[in-house]
Amino acid sequence: MIVIIQVINSVHQEVVKILENIPGITWKAKVHENMKDKSNVPLNQIYKSKVLPQAKQASKQFTPVASKEAPSKQNTKVTSKEVPDQWDWVQMNPGCSDVVPDIGHCLSPQVSVTNTFSDFRCFQGKDPERIEYSSQYGLSCDNHGCNTGVDNFPVWQYLIDIGTVPSSCISYKSGVTGKTYRCPTKCDDGSQIPSLIKAKSVKQICLYNGDNHEENIKQALINGPVSTTIKVYEDLYYYESGIYQYMYGKEVDYSACEIVGYGEENGVKFWKVKNVWGREWGENGYFRVLRGSQPDFGGECYIEEDCYQAEV
Repeated sequence: MIVIIQVINSVHQEVVKILENIPGITWKAKVHENMKDKSNVPLNQIYKSKVLPQAKQASKQFTPVASKEAPSKQNTKVTSKEVPDQWDWVQMNPGCSDVVPDIGHCLSPQVSVTNTFSDFRCFQGKDPERIEYSSQYGLSCDNHGCNTGVDNFPVWQYLIDIGTVPSSCISYKSGVTGKTYRCPTKCDDGSQIPSLIKAKSVKQICLYNGDNHEENIKQALINGPVSTTIKVYEDLYYYESGIYQYMYGKEVDYSACEIVGYGEENGVKFWKVKNVWGREWGENGYFRVLRGSQPDFGGECYIEEDCYQAEV
């Protein structure tokens, strides 16, 4: 067993070296110890699938390639209000947005969407101070569970139709155990569940109608964060800092996340995104991803394809 672990760790370190030597790479890689015990990072699969040779090939062909399955869309110019060159909700209002969740062993969009809901209520002044709302309530009561899809919209719809309670009433447990649990009838401390807090509505920011998704998202961000998903490839687990773009590896899954801003560094445009893998990963729990690189294919790793913003 010790030998297997040593071999796997060696593979991890070799992958980081390969990523570091890719010409023109815009981000830095490292091995994250806190990612090794997560159910969505099967270390033995990394070795058995022989991704190492694939990574070496990627160093010669590192330009991201859009999926052939992506729907064909025409990119048209958006004519609407001008937006600033950069935007960052975390810097402008850290009290409302700088809470990074850790999804743990539960693969569900509930955690990210509910965190975005908490952020948005704070931004809009619905809560005098930020209240962390319960993703566990939705997980346990909406019958979606920990491994039942990555679509954000059903979670938003549940927040509109049913709502949720503060995390101080129902805390997040599924991240530790991977279990969903029954819909609670009382708070964790045995007290009565308070009135449920709902969202008013949700609108899709990115539509298959030929719009410029990049500009739509930028304009929406002026009102608050945007809920989205990103296609996760193996190399994203190694992200440490910089502007991420896909370099190598197999598709692992989709992951819900939250766009909190945008900007440009050394001529490279990026989205600033809050992830759900805790503070130890990335740039203090956040990552920057290439912005507007593939407008006809939903952006880098489809981050500009399935975006929503709620009215609270």
